Amino acid sequence: MTVSRMSTHRETRRGTVDRRKEATTVWNSLVGWGHRMHHRRSVDRQQPYFVDRFSACLFTLIVLTLVMSMVDALITLMLLDYGYHEGNPPMAYLLDWGVEAFLVGKLALTAAGLPLLLVLKNYTLFRTRVRVGAIFVLFVLLYVALLGYQCTLLYGCYANL
Repeated sequence: MTVSRMSTHRETRRGTVDRRKEATTVWNSLVGWGHRMHHRRSVDRQQPYFVDRFSACLFTLIVLTLVMSMVDALITLMLLDYGYHEGNPPMAYLLDWGVEAFLVGKLALTAAGLPLLLVLKNYTLFRTRVRVGAIFVLFVLLYVALLGYQCTLLYGCYANL
């Protein structure tokens, strides 16, 4: 059987052209039309790949990152009232423009990279076995540590009143 004959056989059997020849867009994953969460074969998972859908766990990590970023911003503003200063130079620059600019900038800078990391979640980091998706867990852990530190500082401010 020749290649062209096999392809014709597939087209007539399925009734349509092979769907795998079309690229999956980012918008399909956000709307929920896709069905693939991962490759079926473990051999295919060793290579970087894109998927249509994402797990609920990953969605939870992204939402936690955004929420903790906003909580971080609010606690930072409270600490500024007690004489502390912003240690992050880009955020300090935004604070010079006002509280609104700081809050919008904080959310925008946090949220800007998340979709890119989400799309690239199955790629490996620096040719290691660690995937980009592990960064979401790292973000949440770092924010938990940062918020714990900030709450300790804030508690010290209220204890001294």
